[in-house]
Amino acid sequence: MKRLNSKTAPKTALFLRLAILLCTAYATVMMLHWPIGFTFFTQLSNLFVAAVVLAQLICRGRAPALKLWKYAATVSITLTFLVYLLVLAPMTPGGIAAAYAQDHCASLCMHLITPALTAADFLLHDTDYPWQKRQVWLSALPPFVWLLFILLLGKLGVRWGPGGSMTAPYPFLNYAAPAGWFGFLPETANHTTMGVGVCYAILLLIPVVLLLGVLLLKAAIHREG
Repeated sequence: MKRLNSKTAPKTALFLRLAILLCTAYATVMMLHWPIGFTFFTQLSNLFVAAVVLAQLICRGRAPALKLWKYAATVSITLTFLVYLLVLAPMTPGGIAAAYAQDHCASLCMHLITPALTAADFLLHDTDYPWQKRQVWLSALPPFVWLLFILLLGKLGVRWGPGGSMTAPYPFLNYAAPAGWFGFLPETANHTTMGVGVCYAILLLIPVVLLLGVLLLKAAIHREG
């Protein structure tokens, strides 16, 4: 992406950020019929982005540290985009098209449009910050705080999925499945489990999240440089 000139940048930033807020508002309203959906990383990462973007609009550039939080929010919502596209959407009855059409295309907003708008906004308008390599750890914080939150809810008896059969919102974190924490039973894979122990899914997610953080940080440093 080319750096925008000083006259174009504010208008482009305003357009992208208002579009992010509009998409998030629409998706949130469409999801109100399903309150437990707001424990999902998808909804929370979208709301995280919306909160940061709203703060940016209110502060009008007077809070540079918001760029750091925008970086963390961009990593989170990019993770939402990738996991849904590569793992969850293909498992949806009716296929990928049906997955994105859910809830009057609220799914499309949350999993594709808002992630794309957020990445574009971050790379175009939020890279002028004193970036440091250690900041990649901040980008990993929201996903793993959410993971601890979900594990706690599961231990407290909250259940998800058909008939309340899942101990987590996503099949790869459902330790009530036959594979449990450490099993490997691919023959049991279905829409409630990947057939692989939750521990292995978490061990895979850790480098994925860190890699996303590193790539976005490098892109930010490159554009600022």
